[in-house]
Amino acid sequence: MKKSGFTLVEMLVVMGIIAVLAAASMVGYSKVVKSAKKAKNQELVSNAATALTLILNKEGVWPEELVDNKEKGLLDKDTAVVFVRYNLMGLAYNQREADGNASKYRLIGKDRCGIVDSEAEAVLKRNPNATEGTSVPTGGNVGKHILHYAIDEDGDGFTEATVDGAGVLKIRASAVVWAAGPDGKVDYSSLGRNDDVYSWRVDQIKK
Repeated sequence: MKKSGFTLVEMLVVMGIIAVLAAASMVGYSKVVKSAKKAKNQELVSNAATALTLILNKEGVWPEELVDNKEKGLLDKDTAVVFVRYNLMGLAYNQREADGNASKYRLIGKDRCGIVDSEAEAVLKRNPNATEGTSVPTGGNVGKHILHYAIDEDGDGFTEATVDGAGVLKIRASAVVWAAGPDGKVDYSSLGRNDDVYSWRVDQIKK
């Protein structure tokens, strides 16, 4: 009588197929997650650039926080607090004095280091003691994942931004914002932007 069932070879083949399918599924999932994070970061830098432009349109001049910190060029806890005054970007904060002065606000929670990308945000949410010096699993530390900014100070319609990997770019915009990718390193190239995100398009750059 013939016995039914799988032979060892058949079982090994099936297990091999399952392993290949599982690996392919994991690769596909990883790509989806990376794509979703990049899309989130892209939305973040675009919203920040729009918020900066709204502030300029409202006031006619740049707030001192943005001007004073332009050399550093980071939307860190000292600079990003300006958004609180205009109720933009939905940042978490404590109000020290109810006089409407942005310098009297302190960013807290996931925003305590300023505006960061999704990789650093996850670290700040998970670890209440995390600071700018805390390592981010994908690369760099929290400080390296804080959004960069530049503004058009002379009102000529172009913003000069010093971007790693490109030098000084003259961009047709009132304000621009960009962020390092998961590796925490900005490396701009007009031929390929890697995993970094920028608020401007290539055709906005003055040649």
